Amino acid sequence: MNDEIDDNLDELPAAPRVDILDADLVLLERAARAIGASRLDVVDGEGYVNLHFASGPVVHSWNPLIFGGDALDLLVRRRLQVYVHEQATLAMNADQEWVSEQHGDDAGAATRRAITRAAGVADN
Repeated sequence: MNDEIDDNLDELPAAPRVDILDADLVLLERAARAIGASRLDVVDGEGYVNLHFASGPVVHSWNPLIFGGDALDLLVRRRLQVYVHEQATLAMNADQEWVSEQHGDDAGAATRRAITRAAGVADN
């Protein structure tokens, strides 16, 4: 068996860099505060943040706008009600404040955004 690296292998393409838009970062900060995060660190070019809690834990790679598990965690922690309709998703927080997101081409993305927005509404 040969342990040499074959110089003829094509180089693997790098994953595309994903920056968080300023408006999305505001949503993430509000939602993070709503679940008790004391600090949020943006991981440049990765499309997510790390959350720091005063009690010590750190949540890595958090972005409920793109990760369904993070959105579900927000939904549960903030006790949101979510209604997915044909054209839009509505989300309501415990203070009975509603947000709405039109589906466009991606009902999943709209639903994650509605959850993230509703989670942080009370912290404006």
